[in-house]
Amino acid sequence: MLNRLVDVLYPPACLLCHASLSPLFAAPLGPNRRGPMLCGDCASRMEWSGRPVCLRCGVGLPGAFDAAIECQRCRSAPPAFAMARAPWRYVGVTQTAIRQFKYHRHWRIGAWLAEGMTMVAQSSLPLNDIALVVPVPLHWLKHQLKGTNPAEQLAQHVARALEKPCRPRALRRARWTRTQTTLSAQRRLQNVKGAFIAKRQLVADRSILLVDDVLTSGATADACARALTAAGARRVIVLAAARTPLE
Repeated sequence: MLNRLVDVLYPPACLLCHASLSPLFAAPLGPNRRGPMLCGDCASRMEWSGRPVCLRCGVGLPGAFDAAIECQRCRSAPPAFAMARAPWRYVGVTQTAIRQFKYHRHWRIGAWLAEGMTMVAQSSLPLNDIALVVPVPLHWLKHQLKGTNPAEQLAQHVARALEKPCRPRALRRARWTRTQTTLSAQRRLQNVKGAFIAKRQLVADRSILLVDDVLTSGATADACARALTAAGARRVIVLAAARTPLE
């Protein structure tokens, strides 16, 4: 009754376009059934990754006729992680949604993104083998300046939905690195090389689900996976909210 009264006084609106979220126009509820957060129009314009994708890094392969294939980058320089998946392509409305979540503290959008990530994990990943969920860490100073780590928030939501333990302290960023957004693919690799350290007592002999918001070149995920496997992790699987398409 209280919830209905609140909805009457403060009608729910789409977190992106602010349109009415009456049952007729709201997007379907996700697996956690938190209630509508985006309108059907915004949700429908978030482009799903779909198939075919590279079996290793999860990037979409336009025109590929066989899903059992790896992209050229993974064939020439295989990443340290076993596989990576993401529900959405990092374009259009999805890009807007993730930026609102990361830079404008719209935490409920993060919950919505995590629901999509959970669905992809349940349909595409070997969950029975995964022991821990670990977010890509921020440098401690950047964490202090921002006050939060978006990847950690996503990881907490996903871990709770998958009924897996989340261990943010299993991996740390040992040095400050430049933001990856302005760097070329090769410079991204150099920027994060050796930047992470994992705790052996937490990850040894375990398969890890590494969570991030956006997977672009895969350089950060690769560096994290190398740190985790160096500490004894059996394998690393990456789950992101969105994947940048091939250029």
